[in-house]
Amino acid sequence: MRNMNHQIRAMETADIPQAVELLAASSAHDIRPVLRARLAADATPAPQLAIVSGHAGVVSGVAYIAEDPVFPGTVTTLVAVSPDARGKGVGSALAAQVEDELGRLTGSTATCMIRDDLPHGKAFAERYGFTVAHHSLGFRYVFTDTDTEQLLASRAAEAAVRAGVQVRTADMALDEELITECFTRCRIGLPLPFGNRPVDVRERLREFPRNTVYLLARSIEEDRCMGMSILIPEDRSWYVRFTGTDPDFRGRGVAVAVKRASLLHAHQARTESVITNNDDSNVAIIRTNQSLGMVSHVGYWSFTRILV
Repeated sequence: MRNMNHQIRAMETADIPQAVELLAASSAHDIRPVLRARLAADATPAPQLAIVSGHAGVVSGVAYIAEDPVFPGTVTTLVAVSPDARGKGVGSALAAQVEDELGRLTGSTATCMIRDDLPHGKAFAERYGFTVAHHSLGFRYVFTDTDTEQLLASRAAEAAVRAGVQVRTADMALDEELITECFTRCRIGLPLPFGNRPVDVRERLREFPRNTVYLLARSIEEDRCMGMSILIPEDRSWYVRFTGTDPDFRGRGVAVAVKRASLLHAHQARTESVITNNDDSNVAIIRTNQSLGMVSHVGYWSFTRILV
């Protein structure tokens, strides 16, 4: 199919690097590793739709639909257009292809996530029947010269003592069951981006890159994981992908302890900042972020559309 001198065709292996960069630009955090894995030739499951628009080896737009293994019964839907190709009908042409594919996927829920500083992206999704399920706020902590390792270590130690925990790093290769059990417990009751639906916790953990850092808060009084943070190193920053506390131990400062430990570990890695996103209904963790000196940063909208 051709549209305004842009050919729309099936995605090829050579297109993947450009396609990944375009799709990742609409995300509040780095989704490139997940996209590369899902677009690989041996990806399981394979995408239902992966097409690009462009000419002369330049990808000007991309559309992508694939089953989401983390949320069974959902399909991830993404459309992205390069800035120089916007307003030329490329996005509408790609969206038409997406509509055709979604029409064959009855009984599922289509989802997408878009940065909250892209109002045109939000309007585009709503134009095609997607509605906002949740809004996650963004927070950022930028290290300054006053953030010495000694100061951050002291704050982390004080927070751990107040919460009655010891915070340590865990190794996925050695502690997979412990990490999985703690992650499962800490997710209980927390808002999900696409509403109250099943989650494959092990699949979520498999999506995290190998350099992911797992910080576990263990009770001093009993051999039990009380809370955790999951951190992913990104370009010039660390992204706190998840922070949670076991429901039995909430309200004791465990989240503050692992957040303080996160800042210390990121500073020791010589990164510039720490960023995170939290659902706007999670008042407790938002207050925790603010108490740590984190400031507002880019968040994201989560959208759903029931396919009938």
